[in-house]
Amino acid sequence: MKLLIIEDHPKIRNNLIEFFSIKWYIAEGAIHGEEALKMLHAHYDIIILDMNMPIMDGKTFIDRIRKSGNQTPVIVLTSNSLLDDKITMFDLGADDYVVKPFEMKELEARVIALSRRREKSIENIISFWEYSIDIGRKIFKKWEIIIDLSHKEYGIIEYLARNLGYPKSKMEILEAVWWMREAELAMDSVTLEAHISTIRKKLWKSIITTLKWTWYLIS
Repeated sequence: MKLLIIEDHPKIRNNLIEFFSIKWYIAEGAIHGEEALKMLHAHYDIIILDMNMPIMDGKTFIDRIRKSGNQTPVIVLTSNSLLDDKITMFDLGADDYVVKPFEMKELEARVIALSRRREKSIENIISFWEYSIDIGRKIFKKWEIIIDLSHKEYGIIEYLARNLGYPKSKMEILEAVWWMREAELAMDSVTLEAHISTIRKKLWKSIITTLKWTWYLIS
């Protein structure tokens, strides 16, 4: 597995590269987001990203790569444990996070878990109505037209499409798409409702049905 570690603190960056190299990962480092962007011509399986960096911070970096269509999984290293900051980070397109200070083994466990979840998304197609989802490439189409969705909007549709015909609760969707941990699942559902509202506007059609205000369904 090939990792890109973006961290401006040289000691932390070098320690991470050494740790994962010993574990037989291929680990490469970048000092900040701008340098990392230049390295993305190469393939990386997972990006480990510090949020607070000079020149280009983590939020700007995630926003840039997601808008360019790059869906490489991102694990964020953050010193901010506030829920609002985490929600913003997930909305931009991060996949997981670790709060500093952290244990190397915890970070490795998250890398392994993220890798396994990614492996389950093998290249296949889900089709329903006039829509199709290319899971391997993370592309959503209406007829043959690609619909521009944010990272989380796509995640919501893919999750509901994988469970076609089965209602899913707000908490199930938040856990699957935002990867909120059990202790944080009391997160206000306004964020989820806003994303679903945006999806409906983009498609000019309500493919997502709301049941009893707390369940969502693609049938």
